[in-house]
Amino acid sequence: MAAEIITISRQYGSGGRAVGEALADRLGYKYYDREVIRAAVEESGQEQRIVEAGGVSSDDVVAHFLSFANGASDMDNGLSLPDRAFKLQAKIMRKLASEGPAVFVGRAADFVLQDCPNLLRIRIFADENTRIQRVMERNNLTEKGAAARIKKIDRGRELYYEQFTGGDWGDVSDIAISTSKFTIEQVIDILEGIIKNY
Repeated sequence: MAAEIITISRQYGSGGRAVGEALADRLGYKYYDREVIRAAVEESGQEQRIVEAGGVSSDDVVAHFLSFANGASDMDNGLSLPDRAFKLQAKIMRKLASEGPAVFVGRAADFVLQDCPNLLRIRIFADENTRIQRVMERNNLTEKGAAARIKKIDRGRELYYEQFTGGDWGDVSDIAISTSKFTIEQVIDILEGIIKNY
C-alpha cells in the first residue's frame, strides 16, 4: 500500500517546498503549506495575525516568533496566542489529512500527523553552498545576505518546532534526502518509487 500522508520538513534553501509541490502533483495528492493557515483563518474567523503567530511567516522570523513567545498573549482558555494558533493549525491539518492523500510541507506536520496511518515523514536538506546559491538566485541577494537569511529562517523554524513539539527540528524523519547530491527531479523520482511501494 502506498504512503498516503507525506510530511516534508526542510532546511531553508534546500528546495523542500518545490519537492513537495512537484511530488504532490506527480502523485495526484493534495498539497498544503501556507494553505493550512488560510484554512485555519477561514474556519476560526480569527484575524490572520493570531493564526500566523503560530507559524513562520515574517521576514524577521526570529524577532517575530520571540515577540510572541516572550509574553504577547491572549489568556482565553489559558493559552497564549501562539499556543492557540498552533492548536488551531493542528486541528485543521488533521482534518485535511483525514480527507485523503496529501503532502504537507512544514508546520511541524511530522509531529502533528504522527498518528496518521500510512504516514511517511521526509526531511529535505542540502549543503550550505547549494542553499546559499539557491537563495541568492531566488531572492536576488548577495552571498552574505543569503547566508544571513538562511541562518535566521532556519533558527526561526527550529524555535517554532521546539516550542510547540518539545522535540528537535529535523530529528524526526523516515527518509532524509539531499538536494545537493540529487537534482529536484531525481529526488522526486526517488521519493515516488518509495511512496508507491511503502
